[in-house]
Amino acid sequence: MRLALLMAWNEVVQLIRSRTVLLMLLGLPLLLIFLLGNTLESDSKPVKLSVFAEGSESIVEKFKIYLTSSDAESHFDPLFREDEETVKEDLRSGKSDYGVVVLDGAVRYYPGKFIERNLIAESVLNRLVSEMKLRHSANAVLPQLSDEQLNAAISSTGSRDFVQIGNLVARNSADFNNFSALQYYSVAYLIMFLLYSGMTAAISLAEERKDGTLLRLYAMPISLNAMLFGKLLGATFFALIQAAIIVVFTKSVYGVDWGTDYAGIAAVCLLVSVATVCFAVIISSFLRSRRAIESIFSLLVVSMTFLSGGMIADLGPTVRKIGKFTLNHWANEAIRTMMAGGALRDNLQVIGILGAIAAVLLALSVLRFRKAVALA
Repeated sequence: MRLALLMAWNEVVQLIRSRTVLLMLLGLPLLLIFLLGNTLESDSKPVKLSVFAEGSESIVEKFKIYLTSSDAESHFDPLFREDEETVKEDLRSGKSDYGVVVLDGAVRYYPGKFIERNLIAESVLNRLVSEMKLRHSANAVLPQLSDEQLNAAISSTGSRDFVQIGNLVARNSADFNNFSALQYYSVAYLIMFLLYSGMTAAISLAEERKDGTLLRLYAMPISLNAMLFGKLLGATFFALIQAAIIVVFTKSVYGVDWGTDYAGIAAVCLLVSVATVCFAVIISSFLRSRRAIESIFSLLVVSMTFLSGGMIADLGPTVRKIGKFTLNHWANEAIRTMMAGGALRDNLQVIGILGAIAAVLLALSVLRFRKAVALA
């Protein structure tokens, strides 16, 4: 056992010293979490709208009432200004995402820097402007209509159903099933890159077989199984270190709320780490070249991440059913339950399925171990 632990320590040190490994398995997931999480998080927030309205008292009043109504409050955070120049200055300084000026019934739009925010603002504002024009035309043609009759006529058209504001990437699920975008992608990419960490073990076996290191190990008067077990154990330890760094960094720097059951999260990460190392052994028993291992491993990891919703939050019921056959799905479900305030004991069914997957992969890796370390 001492020999296996020494080999594990040596493997961890070698992986930590590799800049490529650190960039791919630590830098890349943190970068992806930051980019996707913050981009989609900002898209789901209300648009900061600078408003200046002057002219007919009824038009100005209706405009202000609409922007503070329940229909618009989920889309807008309005800032009412005293003049048009202040609206322009808000856009230049970044205080606002969009600007609108109403002068004597004429409406002028001032788009901001972000196309997505502009589209949201224009879609909602166009509805208001269209309604204002409709009211003006109706009053001109049918002045005998009362306000109540006009409101009833406009409501009966069902105009609000023609324009829907949502996030296309998340299929209108801007809250990612009650999680923020940062939380959602932190979990998804934590599991994805834990799986990638197993690829380092598979590549290590392939490289040592190619360089003749395995042949020299066979000739040494020590337990080959203990040494190879130590290398795989080292890959598992590195995956746990990787998970700890991602969780601590995203919590302290990005402000991601991981819940309180860190022991439960560690248990899930351990199961995923064991599963991915066993998966690496299985892959190595069938493939010999580094390029083939990288290609197949990457294809499988990316496919499982995609099917489990790690790239797009909701791909429909059919894909969700398929995603349940992936390791990512059950690991994501377990961690998100704990992230929402649950504990490990609340995930016994999910943990059981995750453990069963790891056990099956462990059994297969034991059966294929000799083939994985064979010289030919």
